[in-house]
Amino acid sequence: MPLVVFVDTPGFLPGKSRGGRVIRHGASLLRAFAGASVPKVTLVLRKAFGGAAITMNSKDLGADVVFSWPGAQIGIMPRARRSASSTGGACAKTRASPCDDLADAYSAEHLTAEAAAASGWVDEVIAPEDSRASLAWALRSLSGR
Repeated sequence: MPLVVFVDTPGFLPGKSRGGRVIRHGASLLRAFAGASVPKVTLVLRKAFGGAAITMNSKDLGADVVFSWPGAQIGIMPRARRSASSTGGACAKTRASPCDDLADAYSAEHLTAEAAAASGWVDEVIAPEDSRASLAWALRSLSGR
């Protein structure tokens, strides 16, 4: 039976209160996807960030086909503010609009479905109303495997 994965995850949020369970369960999911020998198709609906983006049946993990809706945000870092604040720049001292402007510029350039398609993370950006037809096409195309 093929795997069809619908992705909407802002990322893993491991913390002390969870006692490492998030990482452990994420690793189990990663092993399951990596070891699956059936056709694997993914559709990113809204968000896919960080290790969770990889774990949720990404191309790097062996997905046969990955689709994305146009408004999806896909990438390693959900907010540019983290990297800007860690460098000791202006964002480290304030949460004012220059930081928001940097984060918005980063998101607009690097976190779009089109940017993910250009970098090979996504095979095709599809309209939401085309999801059923695109998934059916992918499953038909992969049925002989």
